[in-house]
Amino acid sequence: MSDVTSFSSPAGESRKSGERISRYRSAAYSQASLARLVLAEQACELADAARDLVPTTSDAHAAEGEFVKDSTRLVETARRLLEAAVVYEHLRGTTWESIGVALGEVGGQAAHERYGRVGREFQQRFLHAWLRPERAHEIFTTADDLARFVAHLDAWVVAHRELDEIDHGDQPITAGLRPMSIAERSALIAQAASQLQVMAADPGADVRHCRELEIGLCRRSIELYEDLIVQSPGDPGALTALAGARARLAVLQADEAAATR
Repeated sequence: MSDVTSFSSPAGESRKSGERISRYRSAAYSQASLARLVLAEQACELADAARDLVPTTSDAHAAEGEFVKDSTRLVETARRLLEAAVVYEHLRGTTWESIGVALGEVGGQAAHERYGRVGREFQQRFLHAWLRPERAHEIFTTADDLARFVAHLDAWVVAHRELDEIDHGDQPITAGLRPMSIAERSALIAQAASQLQVMAADPGADVRHCRELEIGLCRRSIELYEDLIVQSPGDPGALTALAGARARLAVLQADEAAATR
């Protein structure tokens, strides 16, 4: 995921060889915020589809079974909405036990078994898009598309606001989203490093795919260490880690160049 708010580098940052200008900096939104956007999208789609079933003026022209088909699509959208709600609740810190209760006295283990896979798939897609933002459109979404989508949701809420509803301003979606914190970035880097270790031990793993992911990991690590150094200039641990990440990136890029000749 690219940064939808700013493509500029941190203040005081100087780019070293082997790096690119940071058009693809860390995501502007956290995982939980992006999960909330998925939830908002499904709710918006469901509301619009349900609204289309209210008027009776076109009933005479409807084909046989059309209302059943439309209602079936509504049920499927509602199912995706529920999955999105569970993913968001879990990412915002709600326990599986509480999610189970909200589902209707379902135990935490049962809730995890039913929806855990959906959450893991979301997080995996997010991680790979974060590591390879130039290919995020294949996995999740691009920065420009995400920016347009958020603006669309803001406009949708404003357009459908009831007279007695609380006025949340012109950005009722954007205002509630949270950026990715340094702690979350650190956790994602650790998660990616762990996955790459597992992939490296697999003799059947795609070497080029692994290298692309590790290049992404190095870039994200470099970003993090640079930002930490901006906050704490001269931090020896961050400086050492930054130098190591830059050196590893240079090796990986050389290997990539050699493999594509």
